[in-house]
Amino acid sequence: MRAGWVVSAIGHVGFVVLTMLAWETRSTILPSSGTVVPVEIVDVAAESNVRALARDVPDEEVSGSEAPPSEEQEAPSLTPEPAPRRPRQPQEEFNVGATQDLLNRDAEQRRRREHGETSDRDQIGGGLGTAERVALEDRVSALTQRAMLRCWRMPADLPDPERLVVTLSFELDRNGNLRGQPRVVSPTNTTFDPHMRAAVEAALRAVRSCNFSFFPEDPAVGPHYDAWDELDYTFRVQAP
Repeated sequence: MRAGWVVSAIGHVGFVVLTMLAWETRSTILPSSGTVVPVEIVDVAAESNVRALARDVPDEEVSGSEAPPSEEQEAPSLTPEPAPRRPRQPQEEFNVGATQDLLNRDAEQRRRREHGETSDRDQIGGGLGTAERVALEDRVSALTQRAMLRCWRMPADLPDPERLVVTLSFELDRNGNLRGQPRVVSPTNTTFDPHMRAAVEAALRAVRSCNFSFFPEDPAVGPHYDAWDELDYTFRVQAP
């Protein structure tokens, strides 16, 4: 009995030892079916931010895509550009009124030549020397002053009459009649000076009422209408 138990114990111990050896040997042997690769699971987006690789284009294709320049672009144009046309000047319209005025003027000048009249545009004392012209002007001034002293009422009754100086300009026709209205040369404004305004009105009345028919009748100045056709006269109170 003891011998059987010993044999049984040895058998069990040996089985256990063989089993352990077999297990350790199997755990150290790697499977020969293939290499183990780790795999990572990622989420794929709808669009990728990876730039596409540029495709290499052969030089022949690049050179072939460029179109050769045309002959019209290479060769400059030898035909000169036409010169720009100048704008046509507008033709002046025929003025019938201006022509009629010119004809009337010629007729007036012809009539004056036939009747021996001098032109209004002649220079004062034309054809005379310096002394004769001065004498002619002095004669006109003297005749004008003599007429004004007869026609003008001096404003001696106004206060401070020495300052009431008035200058008028007026025109005469060939018969010595007043042509138009006399013009006030000075003073230029009498709105706030009633005494000066009264002096101006007195001077205007003198020119309008005076008779200048002595000019064409005077033997010295009568032939020289251009010397007395337009006159300027200054009205002033003479100091006693």
